[in-house]
Order: sequence, then C-alpha cells, then structure tokens
Amino acid sequence: MRTTDIRSELQRLFDARDPARGGTVVIWHDPDGEFAETVDALELPGIEVAHERPGRLLALKRALNEDLSGRRILLYRRRSRRLDGDWLADIEARSPSFAADYASVQLRELGAADTADMRAVLRAHKAFFAKKTNIKKVSRLAEGYDAPARLEVAVMAAALGAEEATAPAVLRAYLSAAEAEGGAEALGVLAAVGAADSFKAAVSAWTGFAGDVTDVIALAQHVLVSALAMQLPPDALGPLAPCCSVEHAPFCHALVQEWARGPQRGDLLALCGAVEESLGLERVLADVELSALSQADTFPCIDAIILRRLFAALSAGADGVDEALALAAARRGSVWYANLPMFYEGVSAAASMRRFFRDHRHDPADGGPAQVWRDYTRTWYRMDRWYRDLHSALARAITRGEYELDEDFRDCCAAMEDLYKNWYLRGLARRWTHACADDFARLGYAGGVPRQVDFDMAEVEPMMRTNRRAWVIVSDALRYEVATELAEALERETRGVCELDAVQAAFPSITKCGMTALLPASSFTMAEEREGGRSALAVYADGAEAPTCAAREAAIRRRYPDGAAIRYDDFINNMDRAQRLARVGEAPVVYVYHNTIDAYGDKPATERKVFTGCREAIEELVACVQTIVRDFKAARIVLTADHGFLYTAEALAESEHAAVSDVHGAVVEAGRRYVVARGRATSDPFVNVALPVPGASADEGDDGALTGFAPRECVRIRMAGGGENYVHGGISLQELCVPVLRFTNKRAGTRGYVESAPVGISLVSQIDVISNTLFNLEFLQDEPASGKMLPATYEVFVGDAARTPVSDTVRIVADRADEDATARVFRASMSLKPGVQTSEREQYHLFARNIGTGEVRSLHDLRIRVSFAPSIDFGW
Repeated sequence: MRTTDIRSELQRLFDARDPARGGTVVIWHDPDGEFAETVDALELPGIEVAHERPGRLLALKRALNEDLSGRRILLYRRRSRRLDGDWLADIEARSPSFAADYASVQLRELGAADTADMRAVLRAHKAFFAKKTNIKKVSRLAEGYDAPARLEVAVMAAALGAEEATAPAVLRAYLSAAEAEGGAEALGVLAAVGAADSFKAAVSAWTGFAGDVTDVIALAQHVLVSALAMQLPPDALGPLAPCCSVEHAPFCHALVQEWARGPQRGDLLALCGAVEESLGLERVLADVELSALSQADTFPCIDAIILRRLFAALSAGADGVDEALALAAARRGSVWYANLPMFYEGVSAAASMRRFFRDHRHDPADGGPAQVWRDYTRTWYRMDRWYRDLHSALARAITRGEYELDEDFRDCCAAMEDLYKNWYLRGLARRWTHACADDFARLGYAGGVPRQVDFDMAEVEPMMRTNRRAWVIVSDALRYEVATELAEALERETRGVCELDAVQAAFPSITKCGMTALLPASSFTMAEEREGGRSALAVYADGAEAPTCAAREAAIRRRYPDGAAIRYDDFINNMDRAQRLARVGEAPVVYVYHNTIDAYGDKPATERKVFTGCREAIEELVACVQTIVRDFKAARIVLTADHGFLYTAEALAESEHAAVSDVHGAVVEAGRRYVVARGRATSDPFVNVALPVPGASADEGDDGALTGFAPRECVRIRMAGGGENYVHGGISLQELCVPVLRFTNKRAGTRGYVESAPVGISLVSQIDVISNTLFNLEFLQDEPASGKMLPATYEVFVGDAARTPVSDTVRIVADRADEDATARVFRASMSLKPGVQTSEREQYHLFARNIGTGEVRSLHDLRIRVSFAPSIDFGW
C-alpha cells in the first residue's frame, strides 16, 4: 500500500470519529512488521503515534484510558486484532482498526475479519486471491466473512460459479458440474484453487457422505435419499436406510427443495433419473402406502408411482375418488408437478367423472323436457367437460414418455370411455328422448325449452333498445359445456361479467339450419331443393337462403338496415383497428362469424383434435370480445352457436351404427346423425322429428312435405368416408343445447363493477411458537376460485422482519372452485433451514408471496424456540 494511500486512509478514519465523544484512537495492526520504519516517518499533522513495546503494556493501557479529550492517537501494534487474552482488548473494542499489508488490504476488500485463521486461508489460496477478479467474485458472494470456514466456502463457490457462498449453493454447483462434465473434472476445478481437500471435508460435514466425491452417482444417491428420509416414515425407507444419513437429512432436504425450485432444476432432474435407475427406486417404493408417499416429492418417480396407482384405482371403479381428487390437488404444490401436470389433470377429470357417477347414478330417469334441460344445463353438462378435459390431457400426455405413464393413462381412458358412452350418453339420451319424443314428432322441438329461432326477438332486439349497437358472435359448434369455460375465461381476463343461458337448436342440428335460425326473420322454413337430379335440404329465413356471410348480411339488413356480418378471420386477422371501424361504420347490428371448432371436427384428418379446437376457440373468442370492447367501446356482446356436437374418442362398435335404409321413403338428405325424407317416410329405429315446411302436410301426402329422423342415443348413420367420431345433426343434448352467453362490459366505478382479485389464503393451524425443526401447517383458500376471484399460486415461508427466510418454502396452488370450505384446505409440511440461527427474542412471521403479483404479506406472527436448532458443521 502506498504511503499516500496509508496517510489518506488514516486521515479518513480519524475524521470519521465524533470529536464530541472525546479523544480518538486508531490502532494499526502490522503482525509482520512490514511498516515498523514507515509509521514514524508518516506526516500526520495533529496525530500522536504510540508504539506497543514489551514490558510497557500496563503503562500504555493506563495512558490510553485517561482523559484523551481533543487528542488523536495512532497506536501501532505488531500483532493481528484478537481480543481473547489481549491486555488492550477494551481499547481494541472501542477503536477503529487499520492495516496496510497486502493481506490486510485483501481482507478489507473481502469484508473479512483480520485474524490469523483468516490470513491462513489467504495463504492457502494465494494464487487464487492474487487475481483481483477473484477478490471481486468472493466479495460479491456475501456481505462479509466472520469465520475462515465461510471464506473457504466462498472460494469454492467462486470457483464453481455458485450463486452464493453457502453450503447448499456450493454442493448444488458441484453436483451440476459433475453431472455435466464428470466428477473428476468438477473436483479438478476446486483442486486448481487449492480447495479440493477442504471440499471433501465439507461434504462429509454437511451430508455425512464418506465416499469418493468424484463418484457423482454415489454422492447424489446419498444426498437425495437423505432428503427423502425427511419425507417418509422411518419404516418406509426399507433397503434405502443404509444409503442415507438421517442426522444430515434436514440439510439434504433443504438443498433438494431449493434446487428443485431454482433455475438449475434440469440438472437435478437428470441426477434424480440416474439415482432412480441405480436404486431401482420404483420397485423399492412399490409397497409404501399411498398416504406416506403423498407427503414425499424428492424424486419425480414418486409422482409416477402415485399416478400409476390412481389410474389403476380409477379404472377399477368409484372407490376412493374423493381421496384421488384431494391427492391430485395436493400434489400441485410438489416440486415435480410441473413435469407431469397433464397426468394429474387426467386423474382429476377421471375422478370427477367417477364421483359424478357415484352421486347421480340413482337420479330419477323421468321428467319432462324442461326438467331434463335444466338438469343438463345446471349439472349434467359437467360430464362432457370432464370428458373433454380427460382427452385434452391425454393428447398432451402421449407426447411425453416419462415412466411409460401414457399407457396407464390410456387404460384409464378406456374405462372412462365405457362410463361416458354406456352410462352417461346412453342414459341421458334415453331420458331426453323419452321426455321429448312426442314433442319432436308433433312440433319438431321440445316444448317448454327456449328455441334458437327466437334469438333475434329474445336477444338482439333488447340490446337494440338499450344500447347503440348490438354485437353478436356466432361460433360454429360452440357447445354448451365449452361455453361454460369460455364464460370463466371472460370473467377472469376482462372487466366484464357473464350470464350463461341455453336455447334449443333447430333440427337437424347442422350449420345451415342453425346459422339461418339465428338471423332476424319472420319465418324459418325448410324445403327440398332439386338440382341436377339430386335433392338437398334448403333452409330459409323469410324465404331466402343464407349459406354465406354475404347472404347473412343481406338477411340482417332486411330487418336492420346497415347491419353487418363479418367473418372472424377478416375482422381480427385481416383488419387493423381503422379498417374495422370503417367496415362496421354505423351498423346497428353486427354479427361476427367464428369457425374453429367445426373446422377441426368436420374434417376426418383433424376430428380427433376437436378438443384442441375447443381450447383455441376459447382463446380466440376472449380476444375477439376484448377487441370489440377496446375498439368500439361495446357495452354488451352476445355469444352463441349454430349447433353443438357429439364426440367420442374410441372407434364405434357395429352395434352403434344405423343405416339410411332404416328410413322407409324417399331420402332428401342424410348425415351421420340425421335423415330428411319426403312425405310419409317412416322408421322404427329412428326418432321422428317434424320439420317446418310451410303449406305442406305429411298427413295429406303433399309433395312438399318433409319429415326428419334422428338416430337414438349416440348411434351414427353409416356413411362412406371417415369422420364418425365427431358428429352433429341429431337431437342429443350435446348437439341441441346451444349456449347464449351474455357478456356485459363494466367500467370501473359503475354499478355492478367488480375488480378482479386473486383468492387469498389464511393460516388455519393454531400456532404461535415453533418448537421443532419440522412442523405441519394447514391453510385455507379464503374464497372459491371463480368469477372475478382468480386462482393464485403462493410461496409460503417463515422469515424474519426483513423477510429473510429461516424455513424452507412450500408452494400452495390456490385454484379450487369448491363452495365447501373444507375442500379448500391445504396441508403443508415445513422445516427450519439448516445453518440458520434463530433467536427466541426475535419476532418471526409466516409470509405468503403471490408468485403472479409479487405481493408479500404476513399471515401470522411466530416465535421460534427450538432446543437444538438445525446447524451446519463448518469445522472440517
């Protein structure tokens, strides 16, 4: 250190002291005597220089404890600062310290205590600390170093590129490097800075591992199994017990949990896979009770074991469905859930279907049309949604080969297919047909149920009376259960509110009928159209067909001059805001025609992706609503459909087919779910449906008379070509129940406006003092996640007043929609962090951090009184 720098630093130390407190003493420590001759030659105006000399300590002590008011004294000592056994300890304690040797400068830059042990660490890593860049690396890793072992850890951390100078961070960095490059190479990095031996000793102290640290599988096995020992009952470890250290389990558990939630989780996943294979872990844990496994998440194969058992149980029957649903929900907070979400979603969907069967299999099979309709739109539609969720999850699962779980999933889906088709679809169709068959034959529709042909009168005209413009979005094949999810998405992602109803689609439930029925018209009729020797069904609104968007716009304008009809693709994808405003102009009524679901389903090549189309449709329709609200300040928008659809995933059996020839008479048009025939055609296997043909009577044998026929249950009419899984045209509730979703935009401050907010969580457990390193807590999701109450994910931990965690962190996914509060209770097992010192006198808090918003709030105040606090032995 240059003389000018020494003088400047000493002057700064003296000037920093408050003169009002009396004299100032600064102590210069120079254990090697490098500056013995320099000290007296320094020009230090107003500063007295005193030397510590043998045999003069008592006199020096007396002199420095006298009244030193106004005096500034520099005490030069040829020793390091150490208070133990020092005659001048009281003076040292109240005086600033200075050193000018190279080691002192380094220690000062590192924020490390100047002790003989610290200097020994510098000497041991002399080449490492000779580089200024390494000093900067180490100083950035911590605010300071109070023990040589911690400085040694920092050397390891800097060499390995760890994110902080802690034992868990160092071991994580080493294992990541060893997994990628090999154990010898990773240890070589430490050997290059002289830290290999101390690292081996540290690993033994931290984890209890006594083997070769270059054997990455053996080391990872010891760490991971020790972590698992924290989560399983002792008797559940079985042959794994010799592979771990129960004493060091808290450290290993904290290490793994933090690693799994960090950016390097991919390295941990690779190590877990290698250890699972080396131990045959699935086989070893095969007999562990599900209740015990449910608390463990160290290895991803634990999720595989749980999922395999749940799939098998759900395939077998409805026993244990409540437990399956609870377990699938609880696992959402586990560390490896993100790798297997589609499998848990499949379990939840299948369990929900099984539970519905358990709870509703004895429901009355009778009731009129209105009663069956209410039951479907209020409750029974959920089976269709769960079935869609099930196959949507399967579609994503079959692209993932983890643990061959897709095969277990397929087996479960086969069992659910039987439940869906043979109990639900058949039973519901029989009940509906029994209730409505007479109405269909006599009227052509189910009496007492709102009808699609009244759409203009019921929806458009009221909007015209209360708003400047009526907006209608017609999404082809948007069936009712998909609309329930759309309503949830709109509530979640906009400021608006939704009201969902349903109307009965026209028969046959095909596009040309439904699209025409939705138009404003005084009459809705059908007739046979003959061209080129072939017949087809023609559908008219006020005597005109409307097969295209342009024709529908013309029909709208007959009732509402300047009305508009626009294709979704043109409106959203091909127009900017100015073009949209110009196209709509002053149109009083605007219909936007959307076609994603039917575009998937009506093509044999893509019909099996129809549920993917449903998900895309929901996203597109939300975006469409947002665009209309933003660009046109729309207050109300109605979303509806022309028809629904019937879809089953498995190939149909021979018994599930009918033939057009089952209709006796001249056939005008036929699809897989309907037949339209002339005059007095008949059919015993089919349900007869009257058609709106003006001025013609089938009873009188009029040439213009038409009659319709629909297959029973979910039977398809055999036709050439593919595409019989996705069908519509029939009279099932899935095909006829058309949603009418009324969206009302709400501005902040207006009546009925509700701000979206994440659901909250509260602590249920009665706890004021943590008296054990391991503790269990229960949390309540305060509200159901529905409407404007949005799902939220929280990280929960115990921390001090500065929000520094002293426990591990658990994740709570608060997305449960149950009205029953007991179904919204979460249980979490937590542990205090090894190596973190706590005080009985300090106030701690249970914090919850919303991952989405970053907001942190305290759920409860706590004290920590642990007899044997978890610690890490740094003294290797």
